[in-house]
Amino acid sequence: MAASDSPNYLKAAFLNVYNLSLLGGAAAASLVTGDWLVGLGALGLEALWLVMGPDLKPFQRAVREDLRQAQEKADLARVEKLMADLPQHEWQRAKALDELRREIQRDVQQNPSFQAILMKTELEKLSQLHASFVRLASACQRAESYLQAVNVDDLKKQAKAQERIQEASEDDQVKDLARKNANVIEKRLVTIRDIEAFLARARGQMNLIENSVRLLRDQALTMTSPDQMTEQLDDLLTGVDAVQQSVKDAEAMISNRFEPIAPISQSASSRPVDLRLRD
Repeated sequence: MAASDSPNYLKAAFLNVYNLSLLGGAAAASLVTGDWLVGLGALGLEALWLVMGPDLKPFQRAVREDLRQAQEKADLARVEKLMADLPQHEWQRAKALDELRREIQRDVQQNPSFQAILMKTELEKLSQLHASFVRLASACQRAESYLQAVNVDDLKKQAKAQERIQEASEDDQVKDLARKNANVIEKRLVTIRDIEAFLARARGQMNLIENSVRLLRDQALTMTSPDQMTEQLDDLLTGVDAVQQSVKDAEAMISNRFEPIAPISQSASSRPVDLRLRD
């Protein structure tokens, strides 16, 4: 956990369910009995708890574990939602990968070479790989939908048309607008190439995850050292991390998409032309 993500132990100490229950119970008892010493005593104990409790190592471990479980639950919910939105064939691939993960877990538990604490760590990495596979599949689906909606040949024709207008027109305003139009279209073409490159990398990484997990499944029962699994999983996660940044870049490009500007006809060079971008 990064330093910027460190839990607020003081807040956790105050919002602890037992602390709130005791504090509320003391306040209620004080009101019912009319004995304000009960309330004052509770406030004194509360102050002592808030001063000492956040620094107690067992309390800090419990807070971190609660946060980890909450994050794990939230991540699982996000992955399940992404899976539900995948096309059938991609859903089947993700489901098969999860089944392989469960089979590896079963076989690792039967392999005496694996210690329980290490097994837990490595199985968490397998879960991370499955979640990454689903995220990549979802990003690929969006990228493919975007690419299917654009006509690259038409964009190239529009770019050439704008270049011809710049060469043929004697109207400075029309030439300037055509130049800007050509620049925008060229940026679109560059974006499309970047998305195509991302798609190729993401698909390759998905295939590598599948093949590697299948290999681990074959080896799980016969591995003589847990280091064999650790090395393979770490290599996979390193590759996935690199592609995950490309996911963010691709999604940013797709979310900022716009329709190309319609070409300016040469007959329009003598009248105002609307070259506004359309969302």
